[in-house]
Amino acid sequence: MASKVYFMNDRANSLQESTPFKAVKLLRDAGLKTLFKEGDTVGIKIHMGEYGNSLNLRPQWVGAIVEEVKRLGGNPVIVDCNTITFGDFTSRAIKSDHLRAIARHGFTEEALGCPIWICDGDYGFDDVQVEIPRGVYMKHSFMGKKLLELDACIVVTHFKGHPMGVYGGALKNVGIGMGSKRGKISTHFMNHPVYGIQAMEANQAAAQQLAQAPHPNMVDRAIEGCPFDAFEWKDGVFHFHSEKCGKCAGCFSAALFAGLLTLKPEITATWAPTIADAASGYIHAIGKEKFLFVNYAMDISPWCDCVNFHDRPLVPNIGIFASKDPVAVDLACIEASEAKAALPESKADEFGFGDPGTERFTNVSSIAKISQWAQCNAGEYNGIGSTEYILVESEPGEETDFWFPPYTPDNIFGKVNKEALRSGNYEPGEYFYDLPRLSFAELHIKPKGKVDEISILDEE
Repeated sequence: MASKVYFMNDRANSLQESTPFKAVKLLRDAGLKTLFKEGDTVGIKIHMGEYGNSLNLRPQWVGAIVEEVKRLGGNPVIVDCNTITFGDFTSRAIKSDHLRAIARHGFTEEALGCPIWICDGDYGFDDVQVEIPRGVYMKHSFMGKKLLELDACIVVTHFKGHPMGVYGGALKNVGIGMGSKRGKISTHFMNHPVYGIQAMEANQAAAQQLAQAPHPNMVDRAIEGCPFDAFEWKDGVFHFHSEKCGKCAGCFSAALFAGLLTLKPEITATWAPTIADAASGYIHAIGKEKFLFVNYAMDISPWCDCVNFHDRPLVPNIGIFASKDPVAVDLACIEASEAKAALPESKADEFGFGDPGTERFTNVSSIAKISQWAQCNAGEYNGIGSTEYILVESEPGEETDFWFPPYTPDNIFGKVNKEALRSGNYEPGEYFYDLPRLSFAELHIKPKGKVDEISILDEE
């Protein structure tokens, strides 16, 4: 049965057409009012961005949803879990760092108007095992324990590309984002006995090259950073003592991007469908009927908000999508992206996938060129959604629904602040010249502009 996906584009010419308020209206259309009852704890699951990345969700987009949940009598709480230790200065792998990193992006309890829960505890170990009813690869996974305190959940997602999942949407926000450390590691198959890190081998060619860099180089950092002392440099040879490996995945970034360890090629085929597997487990644990999903198809960068940088978006902004179905809402975003020509000089354009219909998430975002359809097909198999959908073009709400509080048509700014406004001094004195010092023609002539272009390496 086809699912309904509600949509509005990114254009705006009035308050009610502004991005955060379109999202609120779309959630209303998708059934927000019946998602929870008064007094319920309503999670708002978001990804608040890695240190250095600035294309994550905007706090004001999320804040509008917080206010709507409050208006309907719910008790909103922002929820997320800690990440894998995927780098030497990863910013969200422990709770204390996580909160500092997201505060830099404007995500604080004061700004959002509700508590922020990091649901797997201080170090990501507070979790619970949940069964996956019908997984493609996985039988169970591990989610942040505090997530089970939610009565309902709104999953708010920045839609974009992803190096491992191929794209990052609602399924990834749940399947990776609700996983504890152990859940994330399991979902990425990093602790798999055949394909995981413990089964990988040291890449001597890469190690020898990296060891030539000034100290502390990548080899030094791999050795020093391993909690289980599984790496060693001895007699000019890099050793990986796999029997010592604790499967924490702290070295995975060094393995994946620096090549210190040789990945098993089979692991890459699992990454997209296991995201849907894990999402299925977490959704069923809370209650399939207790979820709504809203995707912002804006700033559609090639890679995810987990990395500490962002590239130019692949395609122009599209808009906002909302649904009860995570598979359908993701598929709608993919197809809408596919229908657009790539932005000039984006990675899609650079790689030769600028034309519509060229599967640019497969060919540009995925590091292993895995199909962009794999997550959605797995999600349908899991029973958490449908790959058939009806796109419903919505309309903005009433402007007065979104006035800045406490102002209403019966309680306007001038009325509320009348006495204070009367007390102000508005007399400016003689602050202007009788005649302008530049003529109209002089003001409107084009300036000379750039006279040369050089590299900073050539700068004197």
